[in-house]
Amino acid sequence: MKLLLLLFLFILYPLASFSEIDERKTDVYFANVILTNEKNATSNTVLLEDAIRLKFYNDNPMEMDKKIGKVTEAYNSTHGWGIGDLIESLLQKLSLHEVVDGIVGNIYNTLIQNAHSSDLSLQVANYKKSIQSGHKVLVVAHSQGNLFTYEAYRKLDDWMQDYFEAISVASSGISTR
Repeated sequence: MKLLLLLFLFILYPLASFSEIDERKTDVYFANVILTNEKNATSNTVLLEDAIRLKFYNDNPMEMDKKIGKVTEAYNSTHGWGIGDLIESLLQKLSLHEVVDGIVGNIYNTLIQNAHSSDLSLQVANYKKSIQSGHKVLVVAHSQGNLFTYEAYRKLDDWMQDYFEAISVASSGISTR
């Protein structure tokens, strides 16, 4: 009887441990524009989720849950009353973050780089977590969000890039492919 119970547990445990993984699902992230506080980024993400549910799933949350894992923001913080965001965007566009560090030093690090690195690391970690859970990742990126999305894509492991897509809104002309 004990042997039968052990065999049963060895068979059921792996099945139960993988019950959360659904490779048919996509996690959708909204990457925000400059001058967006966290409250506005969350509000825009809710609008995106509502639009997806209405347009693609006929306002049926149960149907949406079959294909969409979650809809959440990939927030990049605003700093320097927008001036910092503009500088950050320019540096991202020109891929100059490392070069500027040596030129401007502490002012740049204090105003922009520390927040930039923190935001980017969190985004990459969230994308990796989604992909490792078996979901695809779709980023709806607006303006500067495109630049963060491109940087995050490049930091993913090579095999993960096949499970990552982006839709650019107000694009800066950068592509992940």
